[in-house]
Amino acid sequence: MGEPVLVTGMGVVTPFNPDGDRERFWRALCAGETAVGAVRSFDASAYACRVAAEADRELLRAGHAADDPALCMAERAFERALEDAGIARGGGTPRRAGLIVGTVLGGTASGERYLRAQAHAAAGAPDTPAQYPLRAAAHALAEKAGFTGPVLTVSTACASGTDAIGLAYRRIASGAADVLVAGGVDAVCELSFSGFCALRALTADRVRPFSRNRTGLALGEGATFLVLEREDSATQRGAMPLGRVAGYAARSDAFHLTAPHRDGRGLAAAVTGALEDAGVRADQIDYVSAHGTGTPYNDRMETLALKAALGARARRVPISSVKGALGHAFGAAGAIEAAVCLLAIRDGVVPPTANLEEPDPECDLDFVPGCARRVAVRTALTVSAGFGGQNAALVIRVCP
Repeated sequence: MGEPVLVTGMGVVTPFNPDGDRERFWRALCAGETAVGAVRSFDASAYACRVAAEADRELLRAGHAADDPALCMAERAFERALEDAGIARGGGTPRRAGLIVGTVLGGTASGERYLRAQAHAAAGAPDTPAQYPLRAAAHALAEKAGFTGPVLTVSTACASGTDAIGLAYRRIASGAADVLVAGGVDAVCELSFSGFCALRALTADRVRPFSRNRTGLALGEGATFLVLEREDSATQRGAMPLGRVAGYAARSDAFHLTAPHRDGRGLAAAVTGALEDAGVRADQIDYVSAHGTGTPYNDRMETLALKAALGARARRVPISSVKGALGHAFGAAGAIEAAVCLLAIRDGVVPPTANLEEPDPECDLDFVPGCARRVAVRTALTVSAGFGGQNAALVIRVCP
């Protein structure tokens, strides 16, 4: 708790909307569409699983000097967020402005392409270009905007985007910054694809979160950034807030490198901590944007965690996962799901869990099957659970 932290801008890029058209993204999500299809960015014929959710690479690169897909998505989402906040039009960068980017893979996809192109070059391992490390997107975006405040890269597995927003919220609430752009970005690449194939975590067809017949996750990609701002800064600029970040917590399972703790203790603790930080009771939560990967262990663990943290409210609140539609966008996933919460608050609609046709009896909460639902959402919760037991939760509320 501290200074009110408003969200004054949002930029979203996914396979549904590589051009950054937020309303196209929201319509597709609420219609229950899916972006998961055959892998196009590399030759996946040698793998047992050959599907992912990828954005059109040509549309991504349109109008961008960068060739790296992650950087293209990051730049477009960042630009849209600044435009939405009125910063791009407002004549100068706000005082004490900075950036926090969550990512797992950075520019790995372009690094791979470079190495393939050099495979027949002269003997000796080629040097990988310096623009592909994890910090590359944060540096490029900060330079583009002229941000001279804190510029940080967060890599906490699949909780990276959520943690980036949470850390930005903490800095602003404490009075350490006026404006921070925070979110996440990641692109599909063969390195992560091969690793998840080796773990037997990938589906061969559809992602079915919380379903009895679920067969695994699909990799996805995207970028989402939110502009977080002190209330007095937003008022002075005449910004129109989309909502506010009211609480955040991160907790560790301290259990296993890839498997979540089966009882969901780390995720439950993160949810409880976020509620306490926000000063919100469990019965005030109107919607939960779930992690919901479509893997057997995650979905059952998450169900147990929400029951433990929300108590009786867990059985009454609508909960949905967007990963059936978008796949798992790694470092961008939590930021995309925070944007989903803000749009649910704006429109009073929660998106469905795509492909949920036969619920798992052990996942016995209201996971919004079938179609979008009208719900008056004033307070939303989004949760993320990453490899290494990285758990994070955000509470997002309507502005008073």
